[in-house]
Amino acid sequence: MPTGGVQRQLSLPPAPDSARQARRFVADVLTDAGEDALLDVATLLTSELVTNGIVHAHTELRVITEVTERFVRVEVVDGNPSLPARRDYDKSATTGRGMEMVELLAHEFGAEPIDGDGKRVWFRLVRGNATGVASDEPESRAAELSEATVETVVRTHSVVLCGVPVALYCAWQQHADALLREATLVALDENGVSSGDYPLAAQALAALAQAAHEIFVLRDSEVALADVPLSIASDAMPCFPILRDLLARATALSSSGRLLTPPSLPEIVALRNWVCEEMARQAAGLPPRPWQPLPVDETRPAAASAEALELVRHSALALVAADASNRIVAVSEAAKRLLGWQDGTLEGRRLVTIIPERYRDRHVAGFTRHLLDGSSSLLGREVRVPALRRDGTEVDIDLLIERRPDATTRALFVATLTPR
Repeated sequence: MPTGGVQRQLSLPPAPDSARQARRFVADVLTDAGEDALLDVATLLTSELVTNGIVHAHTELRVITEVTERFVRVEVVDGNPSLPARRDYDKSATTGRGMEMVELLAHEFGAEPIDGDGKRVWFRLVRGNATGVASDEPESRAAELSEATVETVVRTHSVVLCGVPVALYCAWQQHADALLREATLVALDENGVSSGDYPLAAQALAALAQAAHEIFVLRDSEVALADVPLSIASDAMPCFPILRDLLARATALSSSGRLLTPPSLPEIVALRNWVCEEMARQAAGLPPRPWQPLPVDETRPAAASAEALELVRHSALALVAADASNRIVAVSEAAKRLLGWQDGTLEGRRLVTIIPERYRDRHVAGFTRHLLDGSSSLLGREVRVPALRRDGTEVDIDLLIERRPDATTRALFVATLTPR
């Protein structure tokens, strides 16, 4: 360490409050060193690294802060050797962007396994006018990292996901990441520790995210369906049934209002089960089974306030209202006539009932992303689209969707359908 530098360490448990303690610790070190200019970015990146350790490592954490005349370096050490990976989510995503944030804001960053077990994840910020912060990691560390990388490549299992609905898959992985992250923090907050299921589920999801980045490239190229070969870390393969079951429990928590992350839509649940079951099947040597779209004939009661329902049902316009579970809660008489559902049985059905099949995956993906991060290309903007009538024919409409607050459901979406 250069002359005049200072280094301090803090050990923390894998608990929700540890991120706040780590921010305060780094802030104190930088304040004592007279480095207020880097305080905001240093505490932000520290919070991200510590939260990742809480969610994915489930071991004691050690935060090491070093301040020299040239740079500030923060390192987070945990007992899980799995290295963090960037998630290729949308630009508006509110989860899965931690390492991208570190990459964008830090002058240098890195992650590598450490001797024995565990890993270190670190970043450097240049102080004042200092430039050219050269890496001082020993050459043996680079050799060790290279060796570990080769070992990881060798220990993989080949899986093929056949007929992947690309947009739906990407929405599922983003939603699963957010759901697992929040469920883990809730378990830690309520119990002090999380069960062994959480790190195993996180291991499976991280291995999948690392292997499936090509699917996001396909999405950006507007590919709808694809056969996708994957190389999954062998030690993660037994964890996929655990991931499936834990995400199911997390969805139940979300449905009961205990999580901020919205519950999984039926299509997302079906895709989750298919992906996890394909991992288990193919690990046992069974052939791949292609994805099968979820049938749309399911009907069940959906909730919304009585006032909102009556406003829609009694409107002279062709209105369809859906709740945050993507289920139709109210239909005006004009909309019933337009769509051929005069018998009144459209309410309670999933919204995809009136969406042509070729657009359903994109609809569910976009709806899931909107509930996660508020992004939308349709809200408040009239667009021309086809609607599916009960007899299987299509009618061209101008569609305007508005999101309205509702006391009974997380959100109420009211669509005005104007025939062309």
